[in-house]
Parts: sequence; C-alpha cells; structure tokens
Amino acid sequence: MKYRKGMAVIDSHTHWGPSAVLGLQVSTEELLLQAKEARVERVVIFPFPSTALQDEGVNEEILQVSKRHPLFIPYYYIPEDLKPIPRGKGFLGGKWHWVRGVQDCSSNYRVLEDPRLGPFIEEMEDIGLPLVFEEELAFTQAFVAKTRHLRVIIPHMGLLGGRPEEFLEAFAKRENVYFDTSLASPSTIERFVKRIGPHRVIFGSDVPFGRMKTEVEKVLRLPIRDEDKEAILGGNLRRILDL
Repeated sequence: MKYRKGMAVIDSHTHWGPSAVLGLQVSTEELLLQAKEARVERVVIFPFPSTALQDEGVNEEILQVSKRHPLFIPYYYIPEDLKPIPRGKGFLGGKWHWVRGVQDCSSNYRVLEDPRLGPFIEEMEDIGLPLVFEEELAFTQAFVAKTRHLRVIIPHMGLLGGRPEEFLEAFAKRENVYFDTSLASPSTIERFVKRIGPHRVIFGSDVPFGRMKTEVEKVLRLPIRDEDKEAILGGNLRRILDL
C-alpha cells in the first residue's frame, strides 16, 4: 500500500524539547521536518520524563509550541503527585511514565496504594482524554483494573514493560486498552491486529528513538487490509481525540 489521497497519518508518540538525562534535544524544526518527510499531518508531543520531573513548567512550553504550530497535539506529563490533566488548558491527552519508579526499568508498586490514585483515575475518566501509560505488566494490570472506561494507550505494545505477548494476553478483552506501534516489530504489530482488531492499534514513532518515515513504512508494509492500515495510521486516534 502507498499513501492514498486523503489518508491522514497521526503520530501518537513523540518527544519534544531537551532531555535532562540523555543530553539530547528534539527541536520543533526536527519534528516538522520528519512530519513532512513521512507525510504525517498531526503529531502528539510530550516532554522527556527527566525534564518534566525537574520542571513541570515544560508542560506549559508544550502548550505554547502547539499553539504556534497547529500540527502538534499537546499531551500533559503526569507529575509524581498525580495531578490529572488540567481542564480547559488545551491538552488533548496525558503521559504517565514509571511514576516514582526507576525510569524505563522498574515500577514503584507503592504508587498503587497512594490515596490520590483513586481520585486521579476518577478525574481522568470524567475528563475523557486518553492516557499513554508505561509501567511493568503487573503494575499496568493493577492500574487498569481500577478503571472503567479510561482510554489507556500502552506504548511499544508493552515492549519496555515486559513481553508484548503477555500484554496482549492480559488486555485482549479490555476494550479501553489500546497499543501504540512505536518500535514494535512488524510481526508483533500483525499479531496484535489479528488478536484484538485494528481499532485498538495506534501508530506511533517514539521520536527521537524511532523515525517517523521508518515507522510509517513499517505499518504500510503489513499484510493486512488497506482500511485497517488507515485506521492504525490515523483513524483510530482521530476518533479517540474527536479531531
């Protein structure tokens, strides 16, 4: 499949700004360049975890750069005190990343006992915006069990939190749980589509760790229906965000 006329590609997973730990920065210009190269029409952006933990003000920067560039879709980085997405500010989603745990490595299960977690989930469900959620499998299962209809998007199909196959088995019947394709292998994406359907699979690139064009082409080459590719590449997130 090649790009069809009218096909809208939305990247659900990119970083913007500096990383306080990695010593790199994803500029506005880089994201715009990659979007043009990959024919991506809209781009979800959120800050690097290390930067957001040092300065919550980066969330405001995400908003401001999105106002200057309507191509960007701003997501709010959930702080460690579990503040939900602020209402009326313009955020269209949230990013939860190993809260109080070892970043990209180990979950802190005491967070599940935090008395603020219940009110956080209730507020998020009332707000109605999706939450990109990254933790270990057991933590993710415990969190999702507390939700009713909060739309949870698991990045990399669970690759950093364990084994994608185990995430697929755990959440196959949870219709409010979605998976993004960033950095996942084509065979893994195909397996998810066959098991849970294309409507719960969402395209993402994870810039700067992935490149938009490469990640888009990976989906375009999948041996699935063109209609399903279009849903994955943009239609599903457009529906979830009511764009």
